Amino acid sequence: MTEGPAAVVRAIIAAREDNDLDAGLRRIASDSLDQGRHVSREDWRRKWEHMLTGCPDLEVVTEHSVENGEWVANRYTIRGTHTGDFFGQTPTGERFEIHGMDMVRVRDGQLVEHWAFAEPLP
Repeated sequence: MTEGPAAVVRAIIAAREDNDLDAGLRRIASDSLDQGRHVSREDWRRKWEHMLTGCPDLEVVTEHSVENGEWVANRYTIRGTHTGDFFGQTPTGERFEIHGMDMVRVRDGQLVEHWAFAEPLP
């Protein structure tokens, strides 16, 4: 039996937080959608590396997940210290906490589609 969407998302987050990007990338289809754009695993790697450059202590806590078939919706709390460029935001050196949500589609144990939004950094 293939893992459900929430378990796949948890595994991707855990791998990224353990700095094992390769393990996280294996959970993503070679051609997936991120915010409606076709992206490769290397695009995901660059996105994660950029995030970790801007916030090396990035922590994503899943507060709630709801699964429905291939889809999972997640509500997150995101914390860290803004020490570098973070999605175009000039570093502040300050700790932050923001909230976000996403929807992820999983097929055959791999993320194939991702939609997300989050509060802006303070």
